[in-house]
Amino acid sequence: MYLLIIVMFRFIEKKSEKTDYIVGREWSNLKKTWKEYRKAKDENNTEKMAEYAKKILNLQKKLGVKQSEFSELKTISNS
Repeated sequence: MYLLIIVMFRFIEKKSEKTDYIVGREWSNLKKTWKEYRKAKDENNTEKMAEYAKKILNLQKKLGVKQSEFSELKTISNS
């Protein structure tokens, strides 16, 4: 019984490298960054839009979710 508990603990311990707090904080940051991106888009501020787009992609990568596509980044890289 004791051995079973140790094996289960090791499995659970290795299952996730990030704590729930860190993951929750990254989701919160992603939500805030999307709000700032939309605000910059309403103001037609392409520099800020590109800045927030990069932050969004970085957070999405960290969280392991599908990454969004931003035309602002394509326009800047082609310039």
